[in-house]
Amino acid sequence: VPILWAAGGDGAALKNALEELFRKADEAIAGGANILILSDLGINEQLAPIPALLAVSGLHHHLIRSGTRTKVGLVLESGEVREVHHFALLIGFGASAINPYLALESLDQMIREGMLTDIDHKKAVYNFQKAAVKG
Repeated sequence: VPILWAAGGDGAALKNALEELFRKADEAIAGGANILILSDLGINEQLAPIPALLAVSGLHHHLIRSGTRTKVGLVLESGEVREVHHFALLIGFGASAINPYLALESLDQMIREGMLTDIDHKKAVYNFQKAAVKG
């Protein structure tokens, strides 16, 4: 389920984007989905991401109010997640799993540019994941 909205919109546009997210989630659950993947992939000049914590927590509470929260797991795929605090808040507000794709891609870029030395992709990702989990 995309967590994108029209870039440059106002508060009303963001509220509408959240309501659309809730509607799509309800449809997916009614269709038998038991895992919802919230994704901000597709960001461009026209589409901005709904802040990850707002999307996850808003949907989590919407599903509680709807009585369907126990039917689905929430997975977040976001470029916003970088720090231990981000992971902690997202898990605390309903995410079951998180794919911090931009952080992982950044590790690769840092290796290619020589900013990280004596480490390969696999070890860099392992270290990042270990730090996030232990944090």
